[in-house]
Amino acid sequence: MKHNYDFSKGAIIKGSVKSRSQVESALKEQQKTLTSIRLDADIIAVAKKSANKEGIGYLTWLNKKLRQVVLNEKTLFDHLKKRIEKLEKASLK
Repeated sequence: MKHNYDFSKGAIIKGSVKSRSQVESALKEQQKTLTSIRLDADIIAVAKKSANKEGIGYLTWLNKKLRQVVLNEKTLFDHLKKRIEKLEKASLK
């Protein structure tokens, strides 16, 4: 029996698994598209440095930053920062 199993491509399903099609649809939703782009060396260097600080891969970090800019998605940090600002304003009145 193997001691180490790779679950990195596993599907995340909340609740009980009812069918194989449920697993296949969960896997399909998590797939990413393979693409090739050319980026400046300094962008890659910054991405690798920042990703290392956050403990994630640099491609994951780049994807997260692109989502924030292109799709205007906010991170949990952004929501907490806004909430703190609102609370500070309310308490200083």
